[in-house]
Amino acid sequence: MFKFDGKVVLVTGGTQGMGLVTAGALAAAGATVAICGRDAEKGKRSAADLTTKAGREVRFFLADIANPESVEKLVDSVMEAWGKLDLAFNNAGVTSEYARVGDASIANWQRTIDINVNGTFYAMKYEIAAMLKNGGGAIVNNSSVLGLMPVSRQSGYVTSKAAILALTKSAAMEYAREDEGRPRIRINVIAPGPILGGMNTEEKLASNPASTQRKLALTAMNRFGTPEEVVTSVLWLLSDESSYVTGAVIPVDGGASAGKF
Repeated sequence: MFKFDGKVVLVTGGTQGMGLVTAGALAAAGATVAICGRDAEKGKRSAADLTTKAGREVRFFLADIANPESVEKLVDSVMEAWGKLDLAFNNAGVTSEYARVGDASIANWQRTIDINVNGTFYAMKYEIAAMLKNGGGAIVNNSSVLGLMPVSRQSGYVTSKAAILALTKSAAMEYAREDEGRPRIRINVIAPGPILGGMNTEEKLASNPASTQRKLALTAMNRFGTPEEVVTSVLWLLSDESSYVTGAVIPVDGGASAGKF
């Protein structure tokens, strides 16, 4: 449906879940894809599997998204490998502990903010600089429906995902115009509901039935989504078909944000 021939794309957190499936779909649609993560062996396996399925190389880069120097090196490595960066899906993220604010761990709060918020900022900072060198581009950030409608006992995750929404909108306004010789960069954000894989593997869901039921109860459809159901929204936002869309929040949430039900 979408064509990305000649495009170079970076997918952070691309070794599992939504990132992995999105990277595969981009490669199958003709893109040159780079994925990153903190686990070298897992990353190499993921890249090899994607390469085999897509019939074109997907390359893995080791990176810690919470470390600005590591992120700068990541984007530099993509530029060195292919000479440009056209598109990015900033997907890397973690959940937070389930606890009230007064009982929450400061270390867990800091880790959640470092990876989800700071990591997204670092990625955008260096991706934007690279895209401005080669005619603009498009970025999609991954937030959550919980950034739109907070729940209790997950303050770190909720806060981090709400911050990504605000960061995306602010940046989208800053790079929306082609002026002063500067190319346009479109920046949008998805807000998924509970999606299978990644944070919601079968093992994790089976090990904590109460948490699983809380997640299901968030959705009007009363079911988990699949990574494949998220991918189409990401690809559309990255493609030229969404050329008049920037600063948008696209819920992919089974009706969770539709209202109280």
